[in-house]
Amino acid sequence: MNLTYERLNVRHTKEVIALCNTWWYDSAFFENTEMPFISKEVYWWNMFQAGIMMGIVGRNDEGEMKSCYVATRNSYMFNNNYQMANEVVWCIDQEYRSGRNLIQLLNEIDACVKLNECNIYNLNLPLLENNDRLISKLEDRGFFKQDISMLKTVKRENVDG
Repeated sequence: MNLTYERLNVRHTKEVIALCNTWWYDSAFFENTEMPFISKEVYWWNMFQAGIMMGIVGRNDEGEMKSCYVATRNSYMFNNNYQMANEVVWCIDQEYRSGRNLIQLLNEIDACVKLNECNIYNLNLPLLENNDRLISKLEDRGFFKQDISMLKTVKRENVDG
């Protein structure tokens, strides 16, 4: 169950959106916000056109997208000499989640951020899953814990249109 990786580009938008939709309704974000999954391709296209989207996608032997890493690239606010890749999404399809595929994805992410001349990148981990083993593996690869994000929903009218 090897995956083959290629650089993310605008032509991957529909497939990345479809892959994200496979886990959206199981996420803590959905559980707490009840926000429906409505990801518009045009928004992604605009981000590509602005030149800030970067990433990789992994395909199985049948050519189906089963893994991805998508980030936005920008100068770090507190030292503009550093470029940061801010993760939008990273995932491996449930069927392909193995230690080997995780290591391969992490290696591909490292290569991607180097190619895009980034100094720092982040990965968000879902709190609904037991991540102790994953956190340990990431720390072994040079990651460090920085923040815990706290989110709050502010109710507004007509935001799903």
